[in-house]
Amino acid sequence: MEEAQITIEANAQDDEEDFLRKLIKKGVLVLKPSLSKQGVRYADAEEIWKVDLADARAIIKSLAEKGVLKPEFVNRVLTCPKCSSPEVFSKYACPKCGSNNVEFTELIEHKKCGNIGPKDSFVKGSSLICSRCQTELKKEMSDYRTIGNFYQCEKCGHRFDKPDVIHICQNCEVISTYQDAKYVKIFAYRVAEEAMKSFQTELPILANVKKTLVNEGFKVQLHVKVTGTSGAQSPFDVLAEKGTARLVIDVSTTGSKNDIIGLLAKKVDVNPTGTVIIDLSGQDEITNLGKVFGITVFKAGDNQDLPEDFKSFLESSSPREDSGKQARRGGG
Repeated sequence: MEEAQITIEANAQDDEEDFLRKLIKKGVLVLKPSLSKQGVRYADAEEIWKVDLADARAIIKSLAEKGVLKPEFVNRVLTCPKCSSPEVFSKYACPKCGSNNVEFTELIEHKKCGNIGPKDSFVKGSSLICSRCQTELKKEMSDYRTIGNFYQCEKCGHRFDKPDVIHICQNCEVISTYQDAKYVKIFAYRVAEEAMKSFQTELPILANVKKTLVNEGFKVQLHVKVTGTSGAQSPFDVLAEKGTARLVIDVSTTGSKNDIIGLLAKKVDVNPTGTVIIDLSGQDEITNLGKVFGITVFKAGDNQDLPEDFKSFLESSSPREDSGKQARRGGG
C-alpha cells in the first residue's frame, strides 16, 4: 500500500512545519489536554509555540486536518453552551419552583404507633424520638422502618422522587440543562508517524543517547546504514562501537510491535553484540516482545530522558580488558 503523504502549508502566523519541528525538538510527541475556566487547552503547545489558547487550538485543528497530528480520544466533558467552559457543576432543582435548595431525606414509620414522617422530624440530639408518642426509636426494623426516600424543596415545600438537574457555569454563570449543555469529546494529539520521519534526527532522545554513549567511551554514529551478512544495508538510529562491542539502537515513537519486529530482522542480519530499542510511547506492547526477541527495551521519560539503568547496561556491554593487560597494569 502506498504511504500516505502529508502536506504542510504555511499559515498566516508562521510556517506549520516550524510549529511541528518545535514540538519535536522539545521532545513533545503528544499534546495532552487540560481543563481551565476558558476551556480545553494544550499547555505544551501554547508554551512552545508562544501563542495564546485560541491560536493554539487553531494550529492544532489545522495540523490535525492535514493528518500531521493524530487525535486520540481521552474523555468527554460537560461544557457551557454559551462560553464552552468546562468549569460547570451540577445541582438538583425542584421541578415545581426551580429552586436548588432541595433536601434528600428518608421517610420512616414508628411501628408501634404508626407515626410516619421525614427522618429529620424524629431526630432529637443523637437519638430518634417519635414526635407523636415521644418513644425513643432504637433499632431499625424492630422499632421503626424506612418506607421510602424523597426530595423536599425547602423553598416551596414540594416533595418529589426525582429532582431536575441543572448545570451552572463558573465562568459566565449561565444555567443549562441536559437539553442545551454541551457534552464534548476531549482529545490528545500525537505527532503522526509519517510526519515524525521528516524530523526524527531532531529528537532530544538521540542527543541524550549520544552524550551518554560518548561519556562511556563509545564511538557513535547517528542515522547510519550497516551492511549485514545478506549484503543488504540496514538503517539504525544509532550505531555505537567500543572495542569488540557493537550496539545498534532504534527509537520507537509509537510503541508499535512493528518497530521491534523490524529491528529484529535487522539484528539477525547485522549480528551486533547488543540490540536496543528506546520506547517513547509510554505503552507496554513491545516490552514483553523485547524479552522474546533478545532486544533490550528502555522507556524514556516524559522529557525524553534516559532511564537510570541505561548507563548500567552500557557498562555491562563494554568489553573487558584481557587478563594480560590487567596483570601488567597490576604489576606497574
